[in-house]
Amino acid sequence: MRLNLNQLAIFAQVIECEGFSAAAQVLFLSQSSVSKQVQSLEIALRTQLVDRSGPKIRPTLAGEVLLAQTKEVLALADQAVEAVRAAALLHREPLVIGSTSTLGGQFLPSVLRELRRREPEAQFTLAISTADQLAAALEEGRTGIGLSAGPLPPGRYRSERLAEDAMLLICPPDHRLAGRRLTPADLAGETFLLRENGSQTRSQLKDLLHGWELSGARTLDLWGTDGIKEAVRIGLGIGLVPQSSVRLELRHGALAALTVHPGPEHRTVTASWTLARPLTTYEQILLPLLREVAATAPTP
Repeated sequence: MRLNLNQLAIFAQVIECEGFSAAAQVLFLSQSSVSKQVQSLEIALRTQLVDRSGPKIRPTLAGEVLLAQTKEVLALADQAVEAVRAAALLHREPLVIGSTSTLGGQFLPSVLRELRRREPEAQFTLAISTADQLAAALEEGRTGIGLSAGPLPPGRYRSERLAEDAMLLICPPDHRLAGRRLTPADLAGETFLLRENGSQTRSQLKDLLHGWELSGARTLDLWGTDGIKEAVRIGLGIGLVPQSSVRLELRHGALAALTVHPGPEHRTVTASWTLARPLTTYEQILLPLLREVAATAPTP
């Protein structure tokens, strides 16, 4: 059987007020109506819930058990109402898409173009951050959906792998190693260009150098994929970037890719969405759109 929330609320008020008349005044109901609702609840549960023998109403043992459960049920009902109200307010707010920096510049523009075509009235913006910052925003519900170049730390959100992107070591086209099949030992003595702290690409390159036994190689810290590409172009060192970020440069001979075995692993494009709050209407539209764009993106 299913209990009536209204009857439960009236029963709890009767116990709190220690009488039908006092509860009726608080609830703006007639005393007979309040009494009838409590009687109906007792009939449904087939047990007496209130002791009517004294000057003040008291719960029976069964009534005490029901009262404790009722408080929890009513609190959950209040939370449900607040969640619905919050969702209605969020619907009116601009869509904020969280992303790590590389995806913000490479994958998301195609997504935003399609979103603009389908929802011309939608207001949206990107919140570019590190993977740890994005995970915290999702955990706390400040961001509804986020994109990262790989899995995020475990948290109160769900994640889905959308696509893969090859990771390339790049050099100037006239570099002495360009066009050759290489082993890690061939890279000894080279300078490697590292992304900023918190970057997943930085972590991948450092892990790669460790696996190649080149942890002691010279490094230079820079910011962003564009910073890496420009530094490589003018000969400052070798960089690790997603293939999608250098397609034009490779096609026109502005940069060259190094072929090393074993090479860097592919990067995964991962979408994550918060469980801390309901997704807004625009966020519910965005999630399948991300899947569509990822499915039609060029494969590595």
